[in-house]
Amino acid sequence: MMKGSFRFTPFRNRVLLTNDAGKYAFLTPEEFRLFVSDRLDLHNETWRMLCSRCFATEDSQEAYLRTARPAVVGNHAYLFKGTSLFILAVTNRCNNRCVYCQAHGCAQPTDMSPETARAIIDRIAETDAEGFTIEFQGGEPLENMPAIRAAVERAKDVLAGRDYSLCLVSNLALMTDEIASFLAENGISVSTSLDGPKDLHDANRPQAGGRGSYNAMLNGLKLLRRHGIRPGAIQTTTRASLPRAKDIIAEYQSLGFDSLFLRPLTRLGEAGKAWERIGYTPEEFLVFYREGFDAIMQLNRSGMRFAEAHASIFLAKLLGDTAPNYMELRSPCGAGIGQMAFTASGDVFTCDEGRMLSEMGDDTFRLGNVFDSGYNTWIESTACRATCSASLLETLPTCCDCVYQPYCGVCPVVNYALEGSPFSSRPNQDRCKIYRGMLDHLMGYLLENRSEDMDILRSWL
Repeated sequence: MMKGSFRFTPFRNRVLLTNDAGKYAFLTPEEFRLFVSDRLDLHNETWRMLCSRCFATEDSQEAYLRTARPAVVGNHAYLFKGTSLFILAVTNRCNNRCVYCQAHGCAQPTDMSPETARAIIDRIAETDAEGFTIEFQGGEPLENMPAIRAAVERAKDVLAGRDYSLCLVSNLALMTDEIASFLAENGISVSTSLDGPKDLHDANRPQAGGRGSYNAMLNGLKLLRRHGIRPGAIQTTTRASLPRAKDIIAEYQSLGFDSLFLRPLTRLGEAGKAWERIGYTPEEFLVFYREGFDAIMQLNRSGMRFAEAHASIFLAKLLGDTAPNYMELRSPCGAGIGQMAFTASGDVFTCDEGRMLSEMGDDTFRLGNVFDSGYNTWIESTACRATCSASLLETLPTCCDCVYQPYCGVCPVVNYALEGSPFSSRPNQDRCKIYRGMLDHLMGYLLENRSEDMDILRSWL
């Protein structure tokens, strides 16, 4: 027999083990002692379970590696693909003044020209990426439809036959029948923001003139649905959101959404300036998250299918065969090798966070410009290499031996913005506490292993 590599920690009245294949196991303290001392009965159910989950084998090391390799590769499938997300920030103008905006007001208003949009698509065409997404962002991207139209038309020409998709991230306030028809005709998916009921959404996301943006968002939502487009939505949690988890869930349900992404604030831009008013501790967010998650589980028990998106990502790694390519929860993170973000001038950055940092006057994560360099230069740049190095969990102190390392991720750009270095100098920083708390709560359900709840969690994959 032989043991594979694993990480472990006490968890309630058990010991939790995880490994690089993304598998987990719960052992009693006595089973754990027997396992690590090679005295566990090789004929019992616990031993068979550990072998099936790549923690051990009765065969040789070579046989073990052959068995474990597909699971390890599946849990790191994103490493075998090229950059899969290209973000075009077609303008930094916006008709909203969200209280947590990471970029607005930090730079002069600028629109991407159609020529620059076409040049970006030409650079994307030079890559060998397959199965990638081109995403239009802002500011509010609908402020600059000429650039979006130019990019879409260019993509039809130079990306014909390639496997790509188009996506728009918008607050929907400027949506019209003409725009909705254009999006539908070109197969462009849409994502918007919905922070909860009207009063909460309006407080978090006022328009430039001070009025709430909820009604405008709702009108845009209805327009899109009339054209056969069913947008997704994301939620951002402020201090005002904390006591209202159930209200937020009810709002999403009432508007016909079947999932909710319970997201913490990122302490950048306007959110950083207003943190004392809108921010909170990790512990406060986790109370909100647990209440929301438990309420969502209860909805599912009553027969309504409704998923929590953060948990869905974790569950894909815990229960599935292939890890989803969610940029923030992978090692290394998606900066450069997973995503790139383009500004109105054609500058390209490691990621959307790097682009937003530039809007605040810091170009540390700039890779180049579409008019003077291309993908190979960008991917081999110092900034790209540094973000990869700084987000490789297997080499980071406190991350490398954390039991949740196979499911987690760090953001070097946020570390740099808050601490002056892409390598965090503060173990157990706020985002670490939040991810660990989320996983603790989810693992509690996996430990209890109730058949009804496990069926619900598997349905979210």
